[in-house]
Amino acid sequence: MHQVHFIQKIYSKFFPQSFTKALKSIDIPDKWKNLNNDEKKKQSVQLLDEGEKLLSKNDLNAIKFFNDASLLDPTNPLIWYRQGLAFFDYGSNQNEEKAYHLASKNFKIAVSLDSEIFDFWWAWGNVLYVLSNKGYEYNYLQEAKKKYKHAIHLSKNQNDAVLSELYWDYALILTKISEHSGEAIDLKLAIESFQKSSFLQKDISAAFLYDFGSSYLKMGTLINEANIYLQAIDYFKLAVEKSKKYVDAWVSIAHSYTQLYINTLDEEYFNLACKNFETAAEINPLDSEIWLDYANILAESGKLNQDPKKLRASIEKCIKAYKRNKKNPEIIGTWVESLSLLGALTNRLDLILEAEKKIMTATDLYSEETDLWYSYGICQKAFGIYYSDIDYEYFAIEKYQIGLSIDRTSSEIWYELANSHSKIGKETDDIDMLERAIKFYSKSIDLKASCPSIIFEHAKALTYLGSLTLCKKTLEDAIKKFESALNIQKNAILSHPDWLYYYARALDLYGDLNETENYYLKAIEVFHSVLLVDPDFPKIHFRLALCYSHLLELSPKHQYFEKATHCFSLATRQDMEDQEVWLEWGLTLINFAYENNIGNEKNEYFFEAEQKILKAGRLGNQHAYYHLACLYSLTYRFDESINLLEKAFLCDMLPPIEEMLDDEWLDPLRETESFHQFLNRIEKKQNI
Repeated sequence: MHQVHFIQKIYSKFFPQSFTKALKSIDIPDKWKNLNNDEKKKQSVQLLDEGEKLLSKNDLNAIKFFNDASLLDPTNPLIWYRQGLAFFDYGSNQNEEKAYHLASKNFKIAVSLDSEIFDFWWAWGNVLYVLSNKGYEYNYLQEAKKKYKHAIHLSKNQNDAVLSELYWDYALILTKISEHSGEAIDLKLAIESFQKSSFLQKDISAAFLYDFGSSYLKMGTLINEANIYLQAIDYFKLAVEKSKKYVDAWVSIAHSYTQLYINTLDEEYFNLACKNFETAAEINPLDSEIWLDYANILAESGKLNQDPKKLRASIEKCIKAYKRNKKNPEIIGTWVESLSLLGALTNRLDLILEAEKKIMTATDLYSEETDLWYSYGICQKAFGIYYSDIDYEYFAIEKYQIGLSIDRTSSEIWYELANSHSKIGKETDDIDMLERAIKFYSKSIDLKASCPSIIFEHAKALTYLGSLTLCKKTLEDAIKKFESALNIQKNAILSHPDWLYYYARALDLYGDLNETENYYLKAIEVFHSVLLVDPDFPKIHFRLALCYSHLLELSPKHQYFEKATHCFSLATRQDMEDQEVWLEWGLTLINFAYENNIGNEKNEYFFEAEQKILKAGRLGNQHAYYHLACLYSLTYRFDESINLLEKAFLCDMLPPIEEMLDDEWLDPLRETESFHQFLNRIEKKQNI
């Protein structure tokens, strides 16, 4: 009788008093008191049948019949189990959460009366799984997992059809639990359960294939492995073979290809993602999420490839998404990002202003949306590009920091925060800003480990920091990062020659610090790979010339000099106004003539070097003053040398006194009285 009393309290709790007022007594009615046990059991089943019929018609008077059935046979677990099933069906038909709770209580009583019945545990797990979707997620998921696990323990005598359903349910629970735990082990167990279910099925349904693929997609998102995404795609494709208009499966194929594209930057994956988004949109053109996801990958590719066409296409998809859902802030965020980047690429201020207007309105309405602050930062960055004003990077940083104050798990915001710090650091030679950028890149990589574009930018920042600090460890880290990005992006030679270019620069710098010929040769090899793909790549010939020049300092072979000269010549054809090329060419000529015993030819090389450095000076390179002064020292034109040192000092282009005292090219000049007088003058001026 205790169970009956308990369930009456539950009825009173979950259903209106009008349906429970007849249940005041917990005693058996007089008309049934004289029945024997068998008659009571028979009467109980009849009452239960009637209650089930009423509840199937949504008539809550069924509760009275259930109550009476329980009073007549309170220790029969099947009575409680069947009532639980009836309330479960009612809850499903009426979307009535209270009925699910009541079903769970009935199953609990049934199990307490007989804990060895398979169906009881499975049904209890099912209702808890449904409740997990009603706002009580994690606790109910964990409880459902326990019930399914116990059902599996009791499932030895069940047929294949039942077992396949059970393992499917168990896999779904584990997949959902993984969303909360973030643990790969939960997804691994889910995949194993899906596999067990598939082995037991004769004709696998599209829905099962979709759920199986979804577990692989979630695993791919968690551990970022290409093979996992490809496995997910295989299952989604099988699902659409079974059901051609299975829109969720088409979208999931597109999402899988999107992740592969982000992780590899392989344009083939981009094209496949777009193709599948197109198919999904044709099946359900009213779904704003499809258009938004489509817009996102177009925006991502447009940004990475500096492609206005893709950015325009992204804006077009955003407009379609917005027409179908005007209350989704994510649509505005993507729209703003694409407008801003398009404005920056095409020099269209009106587009950036339009983006700013949209994002200001959106952040007023949805101030807690992290993605909007990310887009606001991109908008500020676009202004900086348009106006060539580094201050806008500081404004962008402010917006990113607001976004991070809401959600510190956004890899995209950490990445852009790093980009802004890196840009400021490079333009101002600010070591502190570069070190912050590197820290923020690391944060972003922790959250999106296999994204090559993040790794590449991290490597670039390390390279620049290494060039300022002359730190071997920093450059070693840069080289490792470049190699990691290139290993992920297998076709980088064709699609991203700039990655190879910056990798070679890091190798060249590391060669300088280590004075190691192998690094220079490796850098030259990589620069030549860039040259093969893009002969007009900016400064490629100049960088090759510098590499040969550095090799020449280490190993004064005439072949290196000839190759350096040839590359400098090609570099001037690429850009006749590049003052840096003329200066470095002149320095290479001086160094070769100084280091090699070439007799009368030395003066010819010095004369040619003078012409190159003068050309650099005429183009505005103020470093030319000091280097020309060094050349005049070597050619014993001391008055002219002192005059140029004076000009270098006035322009603040003079190196520290310690460096001038160690500079071999100034050895002849240092023997003169005029040099000592010059040093005294500048020391006095520096001490004022």
